[in-house]
Amino acid sequence: MNSERMRVAIDGRALQPGFREHQGRGIGVYAVELVRALARRGDLELTLWHQPELPLPAEHVPAGVRVRAYPRLNVPRRDRIAMLTTVPASVRGSDHDLFHFLSHTDAPAWHCRGVVITVHDLILEMMASLYSARRPIEFRVFRALERRALSHAESVVTDSAVTRQDVVTRHRREAATVHVAHLGLHPRFVPPPPEVLAELRARLGLERAFVLYLGGIDARKNAAGLLRAYARLVAELDDAPDLVIAGRVREAVEYPALAALARGLGIESRLRLPGFVPDQDLPALHGAARVFAFPSLYEGFGFPPLEAMACGTPVVSSGGGSLAEVLGDGALVVPAGDEGALADGLRRTLAEEPLRRELRARGLANAARFTWERTAEATVVAYRDAMTRRRSAR
Repeated sequence: MNSERMRVAIDGRALQPGFREHQGRGIGVYAVELVRALARRGDLELTLWHQPELPLPAEHVPAGVRVRAYPRLNVPRRDRIAMLTTVPASVRGSDHDLFHFLSHTDAPAWHCRGVVITVHDLILEMMASLYSARRPIEFRVFRALERRALSHAESVVTDSAVTRQDVVTRHRREAATVHVAHLGLHPRFVPPPPEVLAELRARLGLERAFVLYLGGIDARKNAAGLLRAYARLVAELDDAPDLVIAGRVREAVEYPALAALARGLGIESRLRLPGFVPDQDLPALHGAARVFAFPSLYEGFGFPPLEAMACGTPVVSSGGGSLAEVLGDGALVVPAGDEGALADGLRRTLAEEPLRRELRARGLANAARFTWERTAEATVVAYRDAMTRRRSAR
């Protein structure tokens, strides 16, 4: 490839509050941090395309990045209609070499060349029974559109080698066209000083020692399995710490069933629900925990346990999906869905100080591998591959 800078257009709707709730999830973190890291490189001409009906926060647009708006649509289900009309029309423009969609659920299904698509996971395909019951026909249509979009992409980027294999196997992609770009961690995730930990404990009323879980409580996240494992721990340890489940737990549709389970297990008085915790407080929350527990059945990457590692907290996690790959030897990894193994891992990590020290040291070393600069570099490799394939197809 010559020394000319690639002109890369990026679908920036994941940066916009109100677009499919991406900003409150890992996809939103990925969008913000990847765009910043790509802009810092200086070897790309970047253009962010956004939905004009929604705000695009200025802090999400790095210096030197152009901004363009998709044509305005004042219709119901605007984002879905745009994927069939205005978005493909913009992709077909001539002022870019490549167009990168930051999630395969947002990519148009046809009439597009020179497209790179990120696949964070294929959970909706692989665990369809958990998500398709409400609107089964609509669910199948959207998955079919996503499959079509992926079939036309020049290159695909995945968060993990596990998801890469899922894409190659389930979508019959040529393996050479699917590139792993592990995600990064924000610099805020470092071991906090004691005074910061004390202030957070006092503010949130977390004076007792606690096991921490941070994440959703839907069936895939297996919060119910965590409660059952924790109940085993309480039965074995007289001085078992509290269990803190942070996030918008009470607002979740699954909360009544989870609360009933806690009552039935006799652990309701030990369960602490501090609610939503702002990003700036997460390092202190992680650092204050005796251990971080992550029982998820399947993840395409898994930010929370990696963030806990970076804050110096021992991690006990399932190996579901990409978790074993991402956490490596920095966590005590147990089989996904094995509540007995999870309980035993928590008990050991709480009781065995040499194991705690070892997990802390290995966890910090493992977390240091994940930077957004490395994510950007691996993404640019996918861009170059897409450019090569596009040129050879002419």
